[in-house]
Amino acid sequence: MKHIIIGTAGHVDHGKTWLIKSLSGIDTDRLKEEKKRGITIDLGFAYMSAPDGTTIGIIDVPGHEKFIRNMLAGIGGIDIVLLVVAADEGVMPQTVEHLDIMSLLDIKQGIIVITKSDLADEEWLQLVESDIREAIAGTFLENSPCMRVSALTGEGMAELRELVYEFALQAGDKNNDPAFLRIPIDRVFTMQGFGTVITGTLTSGMLESGTEVVIYPQGLKAKVRSIEVHGKSVERAYAGQRTAVNLSNIDKDQIERGNVIAAEGSVSVTDLIDVKIINLKDSQRVIEDGSRLHLHYSAAETLCRVVLLEGKALNPGESGYAQLMTAEPIAVRSGDLFVLRYFSPVETVGGGRILNARPVKHKRKDEAVLAALRLRESGSVLQRLEQTMRDEAREFPDISDLSLRLGISIEETSEMLQGLAEKKRAVRLDSEVYIHIDYVNIVEGVAFEILKGYYDKNPLLSRMPREEFRSKLLTKLRTKDAKALEGLVGYLVGAGELDADSSSVAKAGYKVEFTEAQRRLMDELAALYKSAAHESPDLEELLAGRKDKAECKKLIDAMCAEGRLTRLSGAYYMHSEVLEKIVAQIRTKIEREGFITLAELRDKLGTSRKYALLILEYCDSLKLTVLQGDRRVFY
Repeated sequence: MKHIIIGTAGHVDHGKTWLIKSLSGIDTDRLKEEKKRGITIDLGFAYMSAPDGTTIGIIDVPGHEKFIRNMLAGIGGIDIVLLVVAADEGVMPQTVEHLDIMSLLDIKQGIIVITKSDLADEEWLQLVESDIREAIAGTFLENSPCMRVSALTGEGMAELRELVYEFALQAGDKNNDPAFLRIPIDRVFTMQGFGTVITGTLTSGMLESGTEVVIYPQGLKAKVRSIEVHGKSVERAYAGQRTAVNLSNIDKDQIERGNVIAAEGSVSVTDLIDVKIINLKDSQRVIEDGSRLHLHYSAAETLCRVVLLEGKALNPGESGYAQLMTAEPIAVRSGDLFVLRYFSPVETVGGGRILNARPVKHKRKDEAVLAALRLRESGSVLQRLEQTMRDEAREFPDISDLSLRLGISIEETSEMLQGLAEKKRAVRLDSEVYIHIDYVNIVEGVAFEILKGYYDKNPLLSRMPREEFRSKLLTKLRTKDAKALEGLVGYLVGAGELDADSSSVAKAGYKVEFTEAQRRLMDELAALYKSAAHESPDLEELLAGRKDKAECKKLIDAMCAEGRLTRLSGAYYMHSEVLEKIVAQIRTKIEREGFITLAELRDKLGTSRKYALLILEYCDSLKLTVLQGDRRVFY
């Protein structure tokens, strides 16, 4: 079954609420003050059904300029707009402002409704319609039908109702994937015996009773106790339905209008967004770099500061790329639309689309940044996928993350990623994570830079300690996902760019060119360690009395990097061939008997407890063995 949302727009006292009542039989003015003053102050809601079973939710918005913020809180997610103009007044300021807002929110279809048609003659009605046509020229409503209706005579209502049904039939399908669940909250209240209830338009996804949801931007978790759609209890609600949700484990005071219910991880909580801004052609204001504006998105509002990325100002009718720095965290997705209102006096000046909900701060007039934003704005889905992979590479997003960022299915995302991997445009790190080749190249370049710096400071060493390399790589790439980065290092090793073992990393094929004198000295030191076997003295004792002590220490480090010597602990080293044979004996003993003790190794080697312990602790450091009581077993 299809579910759509219709919203009204138009100047105060032009008959929007009456129109909805005539269509649906429901009076949307629910507040005492609205009844008393005869005008709509806050959002009102009604519903009706089309003959084919399509459910139609209707949102009545206030027309008075003082309540535009309330209007903006409910207008997101509508499929069809009814632009209401009274015959006795014609096009008025809020008619134009509402029309601008609808255009900014990318609404695709609508119907023009001239109300109070009984108050005017045919000549006047033609003049009103002509004025309306002039006002809507160049907008999405330019070729929309215009209906004349009257509350007094009932003129046109049957025809309007049939036209609404026809438009409902033409409305596009919505995304009902639960992973894309989003309900911007426009009301919060408490019902005795039930607890906290929220209402909102389910703009995408599907909600099921009993599931756990997250309330953003706070990140509060709540369980869905029950759901109502148009006053009836249901087990599931779908995109396009006006929904009331009873939440457990949450207090009314913890949430407010403007918060959003969403699937966990499906929105970004941020105070910085990349956007394309449009300054309305009939705006009276210039949007300058540094301007302070009101940002309206979904059902929420906050203050923001504009950082223009191209010029110094956007004049009426101009557009450009910018970053918006918000006064408080907002919960959004890339692709979301927004409206901007001037700080003071508060009036609508423009709006736009979020191109990146998780950016870093940009430098102004950076052509690479602007090129990336152009791709995000108008590139193909595949191009936008690649750009998102580049922009968010440090986070190592998985298939699900990328799917949510682009608003497409996991299956489609996975298929495109496989295609990129086949074309060598991406590297598959594991079953869920693909890395764009541009970031792989960046990591490779940074790795080589780190190794070069290490080689420059340590000209006799061919290998860098792995932990030091890992730490520098994490810092330089500014990522916190050490595990994923290790996986990428593993890919570079497999690709023959790096050489790595458990303790060190090197540039593949890199070798230190030693002098003949250095080689002779290394052979001499190796012979000393080999003859000492498992009872090698500590370094100071070995080098006591030598004039070339400093040189010997550097060469011993080089021999460890080459694998000829192995550091056991501190200043104790052992010839690697000797150590490998002892380790093999330890392995054989544990394989045969299940364990080895310190005393057993000491007696087998005919050595002191000190040297046996050094060897066993070395095995522990390799995670070959682990101490259990007084025995060592396989790790």
